[in-house]
Amino acid sequence: MLVIIHGWSDNFSSFRALAKRLASPLPDGIGAQVEQIYLGDYISLDDQVTFADLVEAMDRAWTDAGLPRSPRSVDAVVHSTGGLVIRDWLSRFPPDQVPIHRLLMLAPANFGSPLAHTGRSVIGRAVKGWKGSRLFETGTQILKGLELASSYSWQLAERDLFVDNSVFAPGRVLCTVLVGNAGYSGIAAVANKPGTDGTVRVSTANLQAARMLIDFSHEPGGAPRIDYQQVDDSALAFTMVDGEDHSSITAKGRGTNESITWSLICGALMVPDSGFDAWRMRLASHCHQVSEVAAQRPGDHFQRYQNTVFRVLDNHGAPVNDYIIELYVNDDRTTRERRLTQVIQEEVIKGVHVFSGEKHYRSLLINCDLLYQLLLREQDRLRISITAYPEVSSGKVGYRTYTDDDIGALSLSRAQVRDMFRPNRTLLITLCLKRYQQADVFRFKPV
Repeated sequence: MLVIIHGWSDNFSSFRALAKRLASPLPDGIGAQVEQIYLGDYISLDDQVTFADLVEAMDRAWTDAGLPRSPRSVDAVVHSTGGLVIRDWLSRFPPDQVPIHRLLMLAPANFGSPLAHTGRSVIGRAVKGWKGSRLFETGTQILKGLELASSYSWQLAERDLFVDNSVFAPGRVLCTVLVGNAGYSGIAAVANKPGTDGTVRVSTANLQAARMLIDFSHEPGGAPRIDYQQVDDSALAFTMVDGEDHSSITAKGRGTNESITWSLICGALMVPDSGFDAWRMRLASHCHQVSEVAAQRPGDHFQRYQNTVFRVLDNHGAPVNDYIIELYVNDDRTTRERRLTQVIQEEVIKGVHVFSGEKHYRSLLINCDLLYQLLLREQDRLRISITAYPEVSSGKVGYRTYTDDDIGALSLSRAQVRDMFRPNRTLLITLCLKRYQQADVFRFKPV
């Protein structure tokens, strides 16, 4: 059985063509028995609806439709926001009891979309069209979760990816992510951003993520404590599809732009457990080939990026909202070092977004291809530092991040740069700072 779940500002009717095609016998389809689960037209556009509401409503709809709940009894196709909805739903099951076997994600917004915080703007309308009966109600709560660097996407990853008993594991859910690399054409092209399919970033679609703790909460001057964890991707397959945008990859309407897309869609829904390792390697090879071809094209749209999300906390776990992350080369003193640092600040870092809900979450889009090209000498180091406010030296409380005697910078060799900044993925970085108090903030005095 196959379930199809649509994305934000869409509805079930958009996927009738896909369902019909998948229901066709081989070789035109996969002979699937298709059930369409939908939550009502425009439900994702209601300002009061949250992801928790969508998950509960989906669970109720699943029961009402009489869909099986036995482990691995259903395959699913999800698009865009539907990826977050089904992941949230799956995270509420015991890992060995999830009803989904094969999960195909088409252009999912797993770690957000650069359009989410402009959902009420002309850019959002350029993509979705000037139609509908609720033009100015665009689903505030849903868009908040879809925003880059949202705490929702971070916390969801901690529930379903960075756990010892993940639902995405051999013998559980076998997940394939397909995402295009071409932006929109026509008037909708106003929404195009580097490294996107017009709506989601290639790097934020991929579930093969990593997280890092950089702990500066000891006394200043020493090296930070670093912990690194990469998601176990043994049940996660990912590739880019050259020439597809956020809409065309779903094979709805006039179908896909590229002939390879349909074979990838069918392959993801037919791969056996015993063949999933080979499937992962095939898609990884395909992704590399697409990147090699796209790299020859002019401009920065097709270059490879990492979605790098920072969350800054103090040693008490409280958020640090006012800070700046700086990337620079070596000591940033010579003419060459300053020139390279300027390129990093102006061109390698392609975008910075502060999450509107909690300002200690921020996303930096890092151009990995350009970053690799800048560090040519074996002795070159990329340094990462933070300056946070308030500064304790100029007030009663705060952090020690400003002077040379305060916390040091993280120093990365060329090999470590390539390991930390990897194309087409998300890296979640928690920075921990020690918060200080001047001696006169609290004193005991003799009577």
